[in-house]
Amino acid sequence: MLFKENIYRLAIPLTILLFGGLLSACSEDDSDDNGPSSSNKTSGFVFVGATSSESVLVKYVEELPTGTLDLSDGTDFPRFVPTSVYDHALFLVRPDNSSGFAKYVVNSEGQLIEEGAITAQGENSFRIDVRDAQTGVFQDRATPDQITVFNPTTFTVTNTIDMSEGFVPGDADQRYQRFIFQDDDVFMPVRGNVGAQSFPSLVIHQANLATNAFVGSTQRDGNGVNTILTVAMGQNLTDDQGNLYIPDGGNYDGAGIPAAINRIPAGSNTFDDTYTFYPAVVLNPANTFLPTANSFDIIGGSQAIARVNAETPQAAIDIVVGAGGVQNLSDAQEQQVLQILFTAESARWCVLDLEAQTVSPIEGIPAVGIFAGGTVFRHDGALYIPAPTSSEGAYYRYDPSTGVAEKAFVITGADIQGAFNIANDN
Repeated sequence: MLFKENIYRLAIPLTILLFGGLLSACSEDDSDDNGPSSSNKTSGFVFVGATSSESVLVKYVEELPTGTLDLSDGTDFPRFVPTSVYDHALFLVRPDNSSGFAKYVVNSEGQLIEEGAITAQGENSFRIDVRDAQTGVFQDRATPDQITVFNPTTFTVTNTIDMSEGFVPGDADQRYQRFIFQDDDVFMPVRGNVGAQSFPSLVIHQANLATNAFVGSTQRDGNGVNTILTVAMGQNLTDDQGNLYIPDGGNYDGAGIPAAINRIPAGSNTFDDTYTFYPAVVLNPANTFLPTANSFDIIGGSQAIARVNAETPQAAIDIVVGAGGVQNLSDAQEQQVLQILFTAESARWCVLDLEAQTVSPIEGIPAVGIFAGGTVFRHDGALYIPAPTSSEGAYYRYDPSTGVAEKAFVITGADIQGAFNIANDN
């Protein structure tokens, strides 16, 4: 399964898993300066599935599926990982595996086409996010101490911002996991630019897009960032009061600190030291080996959803205990434990109350793997939540107003990796 293979290549330290959890000199511009063609599709859904040959199949459908959606006749790409959807376009790292970023639209024939591209020098440059029709941000990892501002409509570079003043543990080069917009500010969780380097603290850099300048940084000691944040989708991290919530991956280097939700209050640019919410601990205080959560998404008011791990598979625990600890695992045992963790259906989709700090599993959606594929999307007031299991790859429709979840459709022909409603911005 491509998703699992990609996780392996990210080289997440096993300790993390077990204890809890650019600008180039020129740019290519294949777009019309007047914006996308009026004949392009403005509604519909793009589905992405992983194949056994480590490629992905991508398929556009005009109407929301019912029953079964077969991806086997989709377009084959080496990769296709959108991290932003805006004005009916998908923004992503170039899907042909070349360095840089692309803007994809669905043309009048329902085909996915590249409308623009921007070259990056950094081979592993990945993150791109859009705020509005005039402003988006990406990072070329060849120039880690700066971010690049671009115009999403024309898909051309407009500026760069020097981020070299930002604090990074150990003076390492930074890699930004995500760009989170609040008015003219952009907040960026930091991790190391080399490999899968994690830090013992959650560090956030901030820049201002009106002044094109570094603003400052804030950090939460004892909570690190891990690769769960890498492909997070959308901008749904701010509640109705303007409070910004940022998830972290915890600090598992022997500290045993579980993954948390952290808050930057409205009007502030520093963490609220009185607020730390540990969803996996609330769901199951006895889950001390893998208390982690991911896919955090605010859905209105103080309510959010997330995929929360409820337990660590006993088979993985037995291997670690039998070896006398993580540090004693052989390479074969380590791979065995990883396989168990990636395939065990030990997590639940839950509703989080960010004020009361409660966690409620969504009834009607089956347990899934904590690292299972798929992205949440919205349509007609409902959330469509991926729940791939060993028996089927299904999406469930969840109505936040009623709390009712029911199976919406099943995906076949490839393993669920992503789903995007091009009618909705981010």
